Amino acid sequence: MRFLLLLGCAAGCLALGFAWREPWIGAVGLLVAFAAMFTDRDDVPVDDEKRAYEPTKTVRNMRTRDR
Repeated sequence: MRFLLLLGCAAGCLALGFAWREPWIGAVGLLVAFAAMFTDRDDVPVDDEKRAYEPTKTVRNMRTRDR
């Protein structure tokens, strides 16, 4: 949600930079957009994390053993 809010603010700053013909407002918008992109986290859990019940390698070994 924070990502969309920051991108909205960046788009607003870019639009204001063109409307008021002030290039520094557009530059602030670009900086906010880059900050939004680089601070965005990936919240998708990975199977190899410690809180996972069985790691991927264990599951793979169990499946190949039965063949």
